[in-house]
Amino acid sequence: MTFRSFLFCDICNPYGTRAVELRRDMTRCDMQGRRISDGRAWFEGNIDEAKDAGWFVLDDGRHLCPRCRQRRAADIIADR
Repeated sequence: MTFRSFLFCDICNPYGTRAVELRRDMTRCDMQGRRISDGRAWFEGNIDEAKDAGWFVLDDGRHLCPRCRQRRAADIIADR
């Protein structure tokens, strides 16, 4: 038996939704793991692979997809 691991973005997908049973189009946009159809980011793979794809782990253990990480950085800069 193989085990699959998934990471979910704690900003845009806090409930860990991965609705593959809906047979949605697998087309993806520019961000790894983000589906165009629902906008909730998830990554299939281990943490090292996710980091290589642009995912980020905060000090408190939350995971951020590349797009939410960019938004968070933009918000921090705007607040200065």
